[in-house]
Amino acid sequence: MNSNDQFFTGAREVNILRQQFPDQAVMNVAGEDAGTPYRVVNEVEVNGRHYALLQKDGDHPDDVHLFHVNQGRIEEIEDELEWENIAEAVDEMLYFHDFQ
Repeated sequence: MNSNDQFFTGAREVNILRQQFPDQAVMNVAGEDAGTPYRVVNEVEVNGRHYALLQKDGDHPDDVHLFHVNQGRIEEIEDELEWENIAEAVDEMLYFHDFQ
C-alpha cells in the first residue's frame, strides 16, 4: 500500500449523525453561513475518521458535499489528497453496496 492509499482501507458505513439528527437536518457546518441547512445523505468511517456526505436544500440529487466530522463538529476537508482518497473510498463503498 502506498501513501496515496492511506485513507482507503477500512471504509465502513456509520450512522452517528443520523442518530444525532433523526430528521436528517444539520445546520452547524464550520466555515459556512449560519443556518445553511444540510441533509445527511450518508456517513462513512475510514481508518477511524468520520466523514459525512451532506446535501443542501435545492441541490441536484447527485450533488453532495463531503465533510470531516471531528468530535461532532462538521468541518471542511482542507487537504486535497485526503478529500480525493475519501471520495474514492466512498465511491467504492457505494458501488460495492449497489451490487450486494
